[in-house]
Amino acid sequence: MKNNWSRGRLALAILLGVPAGLMFLFSIARPVMGSGENFIDPILSASCHRIASRCITLPWGISGLCARCTAFWLGLAASILIMYRPMFRIPFWSGFPLLLPLIADGLLQYHSVYESSNLIRSVTGLAAGFGIAVIILGRMRNVRPGLLFGQI
Repeated sequence: MKNNWSRGRLALAILLGVPAGLMFLFSIARPVMGSGENFIDPILSASCHRIASRCITLPWGISGLCARCTAFWLGLAASILIMYRPMFRIPFWSGFPLLLPLIADGLLQYHSVYESSNLIRSVTGLAAGFGIAVIILGRMRNVRPGLLFGQI
């Protein structure tokens, strides 16, 4: 039973961590890809508004995603690497408070109370990425491993 549990946790970590890491890498590699359309643009456009003033200014150009989305994908990928370790079993409910700063900042901006800075967007995105990983991987201890692989 313990062996299946480890495989299920690893499979979920790979299914979440690899795409998250790729999205982060696509975001920071986008300025190097040139000014024309490439295979990365449709992928990035599907998940972010990509407003240039809200993107991170890198030494080699403007990131392909906004500051919040870039930090979110980094936070999700990095926290999955951290959370995969058995000693970091955090209860899933503790991830919900990490989503609150992102929700509050987004709602305040949407209702034009204030304009957030890229630093605040990055911090709230990073916290939300970590929170999502905590919610998903923290819940894993209550899920039977066979459900992940389609077995009953």
